[in-house]
Amino acid sequence: MAVDFSQGLTKAEITSIIAQLLDFTIGNSTTDDITPDVLDSFIKEGFQRIVTMESAWPWYQSTYTFPTIENQRSYSNFVLTAANGVDTVPANVTLAEIYEISAAVNTTDSGNQLIYMDQTKCEQVWPPNSDNDTPDIPQYFSYWAGQLNLWPKPDDAYQITIRGYRYPSYAWMNDAEAIIDIDTEFHLVLINFVLAKIYDYQEDPEMSAVYMRNFETGAALAKGLVTAPNANQPMIMSGGLQLYPFGWYRYMANLSVRAVATGEWG
Repeated sequence: MAVDFSQGLTKAEITSIIAQLLDFTIGNSTTDDITPDVLDSFIKEGFQRIVTMESAWPWYQSTYTFPTIENQRSYSNFVLTAANGVDTVPANVTLAEIYEISAAVNTTDSGNQLIYMDQTKCEQVWPPNSDNDTPDIPQYFSYWAGQLNLWPKPDDAYQITIRGYRYPSYAWMNDAEAIIDIDTEFHLVLINFVLAKIYDYQEDPEMSAVYMRNFETGAALAKGLVTAPNANQPMIMSGGLQLYPFGWYRYMANLSVRAVATGEWG
């Protein structure tokens, strides 16, 4: 059966392609050329090599949401609402499953963007349990000990949306139907890495070097393709220094909406 490369490959499909290319057998018998465990280790190593080429692959971009609780600063549970390469959405996740948070936005009322600030700096501005630690509309966020912290701590229930990058999944190692969790542009490139490792395993350094060069060239080209700047977005050389999470008018709009809703302003 023909393989649809555009949809990505499973580990079983890569194994089958490699066996056909090299015309060798895979099994645990003494007559087999290579064991499944050794071949799996080569596929996994190539996968990890590609993943570590870039700290933030577009393939792992994800969106999460969570509601705040009045007077509660720390949060560790979120709902995954959108992601590449993930079949089950929405899904409950923890902060430990999020590799990096790029942006956080309060979408309640007029909304505001939250700015990342180091935990130590936040504690200097709002010392916990001090007179300055008064609840308000969250403006900053930090990380510490597996928790996402909001500063100042919320004075009401707000809906927060965060964009970031998830960790790669290894479910494909044990699930025969799961597509390998990297951008599909790298799936054929991965085959070159595995072939290089197999030839090295069989003590053929010349052929190993040929396929490793093919892998490195293909990986570099694929990386350039999937990480290229958006052609519809002009290049901005300097975005300036953000000092405020929202402008004065946006801030006053938030206060006004809340005052009318609570009857404090009438």
